[in-house]
Amino acid sequence: MTNRNLDPLFLKTLDILDAAEAAAYLRSSTSTMAKYRMHPERGPVFIRQSARKVLYRRTDLDAWLNERARTSTFQGA
Repeated sequence: MTNRNLDPLFLKTLDILDAAEAAAYLRSSTSTMAKYRMHPERGPVFIRQSARKVLYRRTDLDAWLNERARTSTFQGA
């Protein structure tokens, strides 16, 4: 296993992130990211580079986060 830099400041410099980097960027887990991919209506847009490799654009992750921004707990999920 390689040492990877999952520092949030470093991740903000990347345009394309793999699943582990995307999970760290979203402060989530890789298993949660996998669950989002199983239910695309709930998760961020992803790129299937190959059968075993998934990538995310940082702009798509940011857009997904912005879509979920709320000002009240009473707003729809």
